[in-house]
Amino acid sequence: MIAKHRFTTLKLAFLLLASQSVMAADFSFTGNFTQDSDVQLFSFSLASDSSSFIIDTLSLNGGTNAAGATIGAGGFDPYLAIFKESDGQWFYSTEIKNAGDEAIISSSLLFAGNYLLALTQTDNFRAGDYLTDGFAFDLGLTSFSPTPFTTNGGGGSGQWAVDIKNVSAADTYPSSPVPAPAALPLTLIGLLGWQASKVAKKIRTTTAA
Repeated sequence: MIAKHRFTTLKLAFLLLASQSVMAADFSFTGNFTQDSDVQLFSFSLASDSSSFIIDTLSLNGGTNAAGATIGAGGFDPYLAIFKESDGQWFYSTEIKNAGDEAIISSSLLFAGNYLLALTQTDNFRAGDYLTDGFAFDLGLTSFSPTPFTTNGGGGSGQWAVDIKNVSAADTYPSSPVPAPAALPLTLIGLLGWQASKVAKKIRTTTAA
């Protein structure tokens, strides 16, 4: 009887830890560019292969982000590109989109792992197949108008807003690791171990009686 209860508790611990490892969440970021050639990087990770993640911008036309905040319209025409974090190899980007549309990446299969996301202006597209190749403005492949930001679709300010949804983790890059999520599974193990000891003690008391 005691062995059975221990097995059930261990199985519960495994299921909780497994669900924690594949749990997906939404992350919202906002900021402001001061130079029209600025590039903002984000890191994100997937615990398992996924085609359900969504990355989109909101600051050009405005809207409500995944955190429930209202984002005003009037930002620049956005461009997004995904690179592998391990070697910086390009995976997907939004070179082909209508002027005045937000940038959206979805329905693309990404394998489990760590990635980098680059946000910049549409004209400042990636200059090669690796992040280290830089962007168009850095290599003199494009120039911007005298106004600070391109004005496609009524934009013109440096504000930006990005949602990274249905991923395991996301943050601005580079960033310091946050210890709290990593400590959570240990907390679950501790709680389950404590609960298991209570069950075992109750069974021994009942058997002895």
